[in-house]
Amino acid sequence: MVPLGDTLRIFPLAEVVHFPDTLLPLHVFEPRYRKMVTDALATDRMIGMVLAREMTPQEPVPVYDVGCAGAIVEHEELPDGRSLIVLKGRTKFRIVRELDEGEPYRVVTPQALYEAPVPAETMREWRDALRGRVEGYISVLSGEPEMAEQVFRKLDPDGLVNYLCASLPLEVIERQSLLEVPTVEARYQALCDMLDFKIAEARLGMDASRDVDS
Repeated sequence: MVPLGDTLRIFPLAEVVHFPDTLLPLHVFEPRYRKMVTDALATDRMIGMVLAREMTPQEPVPVYDVGCAGAIVEHEELPDGRSLIVLKGRTKFRIVRELDEGEPYRVVTPQALYEAPVPAETMREWRDALRGRVEGYISVLSGEPEMAEQVFRKLDPDGLVNYLCASLPLEVIERQSLLEVPTVEARYQALCDMLDFKIAEARLGMDASRDVDS
């Protein structure tokens, strides 16, 4: 976990939920966010990703209160001023208040939501439990359970839960609900419950389809 300062730049996006310890590539092209990247690179390199509740012409766009602050770990400036960056998720936060800092982008007072590390032995147990669920989920989605093995082969056990929350094909509001879970242990259980439900739902749908066909 990385301590947060008294202020944090936020980047609201639809369909994007960032998790601690995960990498998020972004293409930055709007002038206000180009300046955000420039200012972040000149200071603490931190940007807070938050999910937009809805993308409307309304300004400011309404956002969920809980997000994830990430550090810029890669940056490529393109000839026309756009940037390609990669954020490494560092610290969950809750928006306490929005500030008027005179910037084109939004700035908030963040409350850091630190999560205790999980013992390695516990992570190994979770890895085994999640592997079966992910295989089942991928199987009902694509019929290719061996894809799960490719996923797990690359994973650092320490970031397993957050990586799966970020990368599995889940609805964006489901990702947000997982991010808002207060501990990694509770997030692991919520993810297990979510996958169990999705597998059962998919199998019921397949069984109903077979009944109709027959």
